[in-house]
Amino acid sequence: MDEDLDFGISDLEETFNKAAGHIQSLAAQLDQDRLLGFYGLYKQATCGPCNVSSPYWYQVQAKHKWDAWNNLRDMSREVAMASYIRAVAKLDPDWERDAKSSSKAWVVVSRLPNTDTELRDIDKNLLDWVKDSNLDKVQQSLARCKGDIGLKDDNFMLPIHWAADRGDLEIFQCLVEAGSNLNATDIEGQTPLHYAASCGHAEVVKYLLSKNAQSLPDNDGMLPKDVADESLSYLF
Repeated sequence: MDEDLDFGISDLEETFNKAAGHIQSLAAQLDQDRLLGFYGLYKQATCGPCNVSSPYWYQVQAKHKWDAWNNLRDMSREVAMASYIRAVAKLDPDWERDAKSSSKAWVVVSRLPNTDTELRDIDKNLLDWVKDSNLDKVQQSLARCKGDIGLKDDNFMLPIHWAADRGDLEIFQCLVEAGSNLNATDIEGQTPLHYAASCGHAEVVKYLLSKNAQSLPDNDGMLPKDVADESLSYLF
């Protein structure tokens, strides 16, 4: 552990957990490199050195996340926690004052920056609000027009794909209740179950399985269990 850290491991872990919860309020301000940096440190701090195989080449987002973690090599968990805390403090010097008393785990580890043209709220549709993880706006959009669940982006990703990618269970449930297809496929033939599994979003995976979502192969013949985060192997 760094010699300039003067608190014990229990205090370090408590501060780290609070920092991990607070970073979610800053996620929208961060570019891809910073988000990946936080992801790598979080995995190193909670799981230790990377011990999983590199994702397949076409799993671009998963590969970036794996690289961010694997590049930390043998960094100790304590140093990773301390580095994470310092990085949060650089972004928000008053973060401890602003952080909620109850810590939250890093659940949107898959969230990469929105590279779309910045939109005014008035111009956003259901797909945009799902990307923003804004439950209230998603519910309002669905109340106005449930047909928007069929909106697609350039990769044929539907709102339900983005909700699975973000790990937003409440938003995901809203979309399903509004009639979204649990087995919808994107341009690569990947379903919401592929997205939730590869991103490690256990609650969304459990929900999908409880709703009897099909385990379909994508265009390369890969099933959701084949691309699942190692921590979710017990679910398949």
